[in-house]
Amino acid sequence: MNQRSHGRPAAWTKWIAPALVALAWGVLASCALGSPSVSGRAAVAVAAALIALGWLAAWWDERRRWVAPVRRLALRLGALADDPKQPLDLVYSAELGELNEALRTLKKSWQSLPTVGIPLANPNSDAAAALMTKSGLLAGLPAEGGTAADPNSSNEFTVSTDMVSRLDPRTLCWLNSSPAEQEFLGWNLPELREKSFLEIVHPDDFKRTRDELREALVKGEAHGVIVRVKTADGKLKAIEMNVSVRYGTDLAASHLRCHLTDVTAKLRAERELKLRTRELEQLNGQLRVINRELEDLKDRYRDLYQNAPAMYFSLDAHGQFLDCNDTLLDTLGYRREDLIGRSFERLLPPERRADFAERFAEYMRRGSIELESQWVKAGGETIDVWVSGTAVLGRDGKLLNSRSVAQDITARHRLEAELKEKNERLARTIEEVSRKNKEMDEFTYVVSHDLQEPLRTLIAFSDFLLRDCGDRLDDTGREYVQYLVDASRRMRALIHGLLTLSRAGRVTGDPVVVNLEEVLAVVKADLAELTRCKGACLQVAGPLPALWGDRGRIGQLFSNLVSNALKYNRSDGPRVEVGAAPEASEAWATIYVRDNGIGIDPQFHAKIFQLFRRLHTSEEYEGTGAGLSICAKIVEAHGGRIWVESQPGEGSTFFVRLPRALALSPEPEAQLSHAE
Repeated sequence: MNQRSHGRPAAWTKWIAPALVALAWGVLASCALGSPSVSGRAAVAVAAALIALGWLAAWWDERRRWVAPVRRLALRLGALADDPKQPLDLVYSAELGELNEALRTLKKSWQSLPTVGIPLANPNSDAAAALMTKSGLLAGLPAEGGTAADPNSSNEFTVSTDMVSRLDPRTLCWLNSSPAEQEFLGWNLPELREKSFLEIVHPDDFKRTRDELREALVKGEAHGVIVRVKTADGKLKAIEMNVSVRYGTDLAASHLRCHLTDVTAKLRAERELKLRTRELEQLNGQLRVINRELEDLKDRYRDLYQNAPAMYFSLDAHGQFLDCNDTLLDTLGYRREDLIGRSFERLLPPERRADFAERFAEYMRRGSIELESQWVKAGGETIDVWVSGTAVLGRDGKLLNSRSVAQDITARHRLEAELKEKNERLARTIEEVSRKNKEMDEFTYVVSHDLQEPLRTLIAFSDFLLRDCGDRLDDTGREYVQYLVDASRRMRALIHGLLTLSRAGRVTGDPVVVNLEEVLAVVKADLAELTRCKGACLQVAGPLPALWGDRGRIGQLFSNLVSNALKYNRSDGPRVEVGAAPEASEAWATIYVRDNGIGIDPQFHAKIFQLFRRLHTSEEYEGTGAGLSICAKIVEAHGGRIWVESQPGEGSTFFVRLPRALALSPEPEAQLSHAE
């Protein structure tokens, strides 16, 4: 291709844009001299179009002259960068002629310069980028005599006992290696010359090693480079490299001289030292924590010893104070210097000091002691103490000291004396109450017997009078006699109620396990006739707990409650239900008796348990009014409680809280004490 056809555009293209612009001005001038009609406006449009075409032609001419040649030049330079050995065949243009000449001169100078190679990321690649290093600019002069050193000379390696090698600066392959290095790595020299040094470097150290060698090529040396390499037998070794760059007569880097030192044992020792140091630091930290904990524990024990609720003290082999806690000093009113180093005799009353030496010697022989004694306080007051001590012997069996604890029992003695006195008074009171109860029983029996005998006579003769002489009495007389009979019978019922009430307040039989379901079965049988007459229903709701107490009294209790529920009931179908209510305590059981009877006004809930307190007349409901009083006495005798919940016309529910029979305490004494 020739210079004219490809270097620059044809000459006529230079005149296209000016011609179009001149033509546009001509059109505009013609319009100015002519009429400003529609043809004038069309001419203006044509002129504008011509101007636009002129500018477009100018842009196309500039692009043809500059953009295309510069793009072709960039492509050629890119190809030259990929292969520097190819000729620099450039396409010239008038505008780029000087640039092309400068590039050709640069290529000639570039190809005449020496090259220094560095390996790429792949250590096995032979491709290397040329680099002019600083060390190349500072290359040494040729050897004396005008001959440069031969990079492949091995004189220094055959006599060296160190691990020394020469590496190619471009590929980092071995050029030479000392016998010591060959033995260390496990490859002979021909095998090493086929390898790049980076091939034996550990993958984790590869990038760092490559960067260090690149830096050495730039600076001319590198020292203290520690890397891990893999030897021929697969072992991992740590080496320290000292690298220096050697240059030829042409100032180019001829090889890298590497001096290797095996630092595997050193690094292992340093790592072990760091590990041991770290472990030691951890142990020291743990030791500091333990020491702090021991100090805290010591402070807590010191506080516990000094402020314990007991008096602690130690005596030496001669009975002198070695130590004592603050509790002893506060109790007795002494200062510490008043006791330490002084004999224990100081605390004893004068009458007890004479035989102290003998008793202390006996204590030391026995090794322990427990006794009740008296001490004298600083103010002269005497207190009662209980002392317990133990002798402390050394490894040789000799007595070292004694450790003792003492309790002030003065207040306890005072309380014991008061309790003894109160117990004696209580015993006398109980004896007096028992005597009075016995007298009351005798009186009740005598009164009931003496009163019942005239009543029986009165009732009998009243019946005789009505039966034998009734026809001789008028209606008024027979009515009076009937009043007399009824009053006598009510009197007998009251006397019987008093006798029953006096006995209900005491548990006469031994406490036993009471099967409540069996008791209710007996009650149901006893009240069968009343139940039948009333057309009532008596039912037990669920299983009932076993109780602990007097079986006869408990049977009387529930017989009274059930009979009252049937008696005070006017419904067509009287219903009585007995069941167990929820109870939080395991020692107590709550039993309820519920009916659908007439109910009780809440204002009378407490009154109904009083003796002979009736809410209805005897004509409405028969009875003496002692039934619920007897129930209350039986419950109180068992340590329990009875109460009622009711509203008029809504029935009543009586609750009874009695001791439960405990499976773990079958003994009667244990059951009673727990119920109490």
